[in-house]
Amino acid sequence: MPTPRSLSLSTQDFWQFSLSHYARAGVKTASLTLQNEYQGNVNLALLLHWLDTQRIGLTDLEINALITVLTLSDTRLEQYRAMRQQLKPQLDQAGYQQLLAFELELEKSQQHELLGQINQFACVGSNPTAEVVKEAVTGATSENNLARYCQLLGASTLLLRLQAHQ
Repeated sequence: MPTPRSLSLSTQDFWQFSLSHYARAGVKTASLTLQNEYQGNVNLALLLHWLDTQRIGLTDLEINALITVLTLSDTRLEQYRAMRQQLKPQLDQAGYQQLLAFELELEKSQQHELLGQINQFACVGSNPTAEVVKEAVTGATSENNLARYCQLLGASTLLLRLQAHQ
């Protein structure tokens, strides 16, 4: 039986990483391409890259679990984006900025969901697949998380831009 080990990732640290990384040259464009052309999730891509930078590897099962967790919040975000785009011509700049600010809060909430799931993976002692999770917590994977997600979506050509390697 593996030794129980817990990893608690901070939502604030992830949010700050996301804002900083998204602002890097080419990342926003690559992220929107991932979202709009490959039906990928920008928050998941950012999370997977953040985990890569910390040498925390996930299994394919865990990445798929994260994708599943996003189903409801992704639907909400897609509906909200569509509404915001429809309303844009009717709003002044201040009104539109309010809609964008609320969308950012929805994004932040989705990141919170993702980290909640990640932190559940990390509670090795309470998980029936403790060996698999222990490997994930210690980073025992041969490929990086973001590369595997891009490959899953057929978007491998975006990988270097998502990582900000141009």
